[in-house]
Amino acid sequence: MPCAIAIMGASGSGKSTLMNTLGCLDRPTSGSYLLDGVDVATLDREARADLRNQKLGFVFQGFNLLPRTSALENVELPMLYAPRRVPTEEMRRRAMAALEIVGLSARHDHLPSQLSGGQQQRVAIARALVNEPRLLLADEPTGNLDSKTSVEVMGVFQRLNEQGITIVMVTHELDIANYCKRILVVRDGLVVRDEPVAHRSLATEELARLTAAEAAAKLTSAPAGS
Repeated sequence: MPCAIAIMGASGSGKSTLMNTLGCLDRPTSGSYLLDGVDVATLDREARADLRNQKLGFVFQGFNLLPRTSALENVELPMLYAPRRVPTEEMRRRAMAALEIVGLSARHDHLPSQLSGGQQQRVAIARALVNEPRLLLADEPTGNLDSKTSVEVMGVFQRLNEQGITIVMVTHELDIANYCKRILVVRDGLVVRDEPVAHRSLATEELARLTAAEAAAKLTSAPAGS
C-alpha cells in the first residue's frame, strides 16, 4: 500500500530543501535519489522537467490558480506542458475526471473567485492529479483553510492514497499530520524521527463529528417555535 507521509520541523530545518529534491526542482549535490527507478542526480534541467510533468503532482498552500480562467481550464494546464501533445478532447475528458475525483465537476465552469477557499484547493488538487502522478507533493496544503475545510482536504488525500498514490506533505500542524500514515521530523537538515502514526485520524469520522456539532449548534441557536 502506498504511503502517506507528513514532514514536520521548525523553520530552517530543511523541509523545503527535501521537498525541492523530491520534486526534482533541485538536484542532490551527493548521493542518489531514484524516482521510479530513475536517478534524478544524473538528469539535466529539461529531463527533470519532463519527469516532474509525468510522475509528480504539486499542491501548495497558495492555490496558484489563474484568476480569469475556469476551474476546468486551470486543471488542463499541466497537459499543455506535457512532452507529447494531448488532444483537446482528451484534455477536457481528463480534466473533468480529475474534478470528479475531488467532487467539483459540477463547478467546472466557475472562476476561482466564484469558489470557496476549500473548493479552490480541491481544484489545485485536481490539477495535480490530471497527469496521473505516482507521487503527490503537498506543501502546507491546509495552511490557508479553516478546520472543517482542512479535514475535507485531508479526506481527499486519504482517498487518493487508498487509490494508490503516494502522498508526501509538509505541515506544521500535528493534528493534520495525524491524517497521514507516518510522520517524519527534520532538524538541521537531518531526519531525526521517522515513525508510524500511532492513532491515525480518519477524515470521514471527523467530518461526521464536525457536521453533527454544527447541526446541534444551529438547533440550539434557533428561535423558540421556529
